[in-house]
Amino acid sequence: MDSSSPDGKLGDLKEVDFTCPAHGHQRVKVVRLTEEWASPTCGSCDEERLSSGGRAEDQRNGVRAREAKEYQIRNHLAKSAIPARFEGRSFTNYQADDDESRKALATCRDFATEFPDRLLTGSSLILCGNAGTGKTHLACAIALHVIRKHALSAAYMTVGRAFRMVKDTYRRDSGKTEQEVLSRFAAPELLVLDEIGIQYGSDSEKNILFEIVNERYEALLPTILISNLALPALTEYAGERVIDRMKENGGKLVVFDWKSHRGAT
Repeated sequence: MDSSSPDGKLGDLKEVDFTCPAHGHQRVKVVRLTEEWASPTCGSCDEERLSSGGRAEDQRNGVRAREAKEYQIRNHLAKSAIPARFEGRSFTNYQADDDESRKALATCRDFATEFPDRLLTGSSLILCGNAGTGKTHLACAIALHVIRKHALSAAYMTVGRAFRMVKDTYRRDSGKTEQEVLSRFAAPELLVLDEIGIQYGSDSEKNILFEIVNERYEALLPTILISNLALPALTEYAGERVIDRMKENGGKLVVFDWKSHRGAT
């Protein structure tokens, strides 16, 4: 330290010569905080220590963020109600043997990959056509991708179960109102409704399906409808209001009109 400098008063600064083993000779400033002047330090070393501390904090924050994301994904998976049969379904193990099935696969994969954008517009997806062609497989693959890759919520439900949940509120001893149950369908970012068209198709069921779809439509939440019916029959069963809402804002329709994969060797 430069001993020729005057003592000065508290808070004063002065320049001194200092040699850092790592960065060589420097002219640095020191401050008098007590009766003694502070020891000189290397500015480059100070910056490296700050940077190292920042990186360590960034790493700790990154670990906490990853842990929070993993917890969120596990929670979403636990609540998804995806049937055990379809828990391992993915785009890579979907059987696409011809141009039409490959187009269906590409459309569903794109829907899953672009889901955050779909969530901004509420655009939905209809999968309809022949039984055994992999509609539920692809819908569950989308739901699992949404959960695992985007850490967003997705839920699977048959429309028959949805109808029962709403109809149960009509009982006098029901602990829930119809609106409370309908609001549950607007909870997940993605809802998959399967087996549309195997019910009676009564006016009551049509109204319930419309209310579920409309609840999500108004909240800009994407929905996937799955049916073994061809589009004209599905439109007659579900009603034009439902189909129109599903097609809005870039909603996609995929028709599965090839032969069943079931039993194929």
